[in-house]
This record gives sequence, structure tokens and C-alpha cells, in this order.
Amino acid sequence: MDNEKKSAQYDARYMANRMSRTIGHIKLVRSMVEDGVDCTEVLIQLASVRGQLDSICSSFMSQYAEQFAEEYRKTGDTALIDAFKAELSRAIRK
Repeated sequence: MDNEKKSAQYDARYMANRMSRTIGHIKLVRSMVEDGVDCTEVLIQLASVRGQLDSICSSFMSQYAEQFAEEYRKTGDTALIDAFKAELSRAIRK
């Protein structure tokens, strides 16, 4: 297996693990709500979850940018720039 495939598999496994931890955190927050834990504590935990999700999104965006840059270096196709900007805009729209 070449290094690029190893790296992609590692990144996918790493990102999946990060998402699993975040899902676990969300489940914890849900149980806090069900148990009637103070709103302040729930908000603190929700802020933490939001931070985790933002970090995961940033990692995916960074990985996508690296893939784009590699493809652009290989092809020099300027249409890729417009496609990249459109995808980035769609991804960060709130």
C-alpha cells in the first residue's frame, strides 16, 4: 500500500474516532438534559461539543484543500479553482 493510501486511511480512521467521541459527548449532554442538570452546565457542555464539531469541520476542509492543491498542481486546470471556491462557499454557508 502506498503512503497516500495509508495516510488517507489513517485520516479517515482518526476522523471517525473524533466523531465517535463527539457523538458520545452529545449523548452525555442529552442525558444531562433528561436528568435535569443545571442549564449552565448543559450550555458549557454544548459549547464544548460545538468546538469539537468546528474542529472536525476545519480538519475536513483542510484535507479537502490539500486534495484540491495536489490536483491543481498535477493538472494546472484553472476551472478547479472555481469548483473549489464553490464547494468551500457551500460548506461554510450557515
